[in-house]
Amino acid sequence: MRRIIRRRDRHARGSRGPLFPPGIPARLTWRDSFAQLVALNVEEIISRHPNLAAIEVAIDEVPPSDPASWEPHELVLCRTFPGNRFAGLKARIVLYRLPIHSRAGRGSMRDGHSPLQHMIRVLLVEGYVELTGMLPEQVAGEQ
Repeated sequence: MRRIIRRRDRHARGSRGPLFPPGIPARLTWRDSFAQLVALNVEEIISRHPNLAAIEVAIDEVPPSDPASWEPHELVLCRTFPGNRFAGLKARIVLYRLPIHSRAGRGSMRDGHSPLQHMIRVLLVEGYVELTGMLPEQVAGEQ
């Protein structure tokens, strides 16, 4: 018969158990962190201009590989799509996460004024301005 030997940590230097319960992530993924930053900026803009809530904001990983013939052949960070009542499509702003990360670096909610937060803010303001015709100062809230 084999005997099971249990060793204990006599000097309290080891962990007593898992730091995070199973099923709860230790930290957010970069994708989730990016989505939180976008949601925070969208909520802040919509709180000042409730009429902008009709415009959808989406996040995609990368832009399609073939740009439209009228679009410049450069790195695309954001695209806007006007709404179409007849097709039942709402106006939409699409942010491309990986190109934005490659330009601005990575950041999270804890980084107060990171370049990523600034770039997301600028892209959203530009998108809302392009779709509505409002002034950038009105959308951004800078009076």
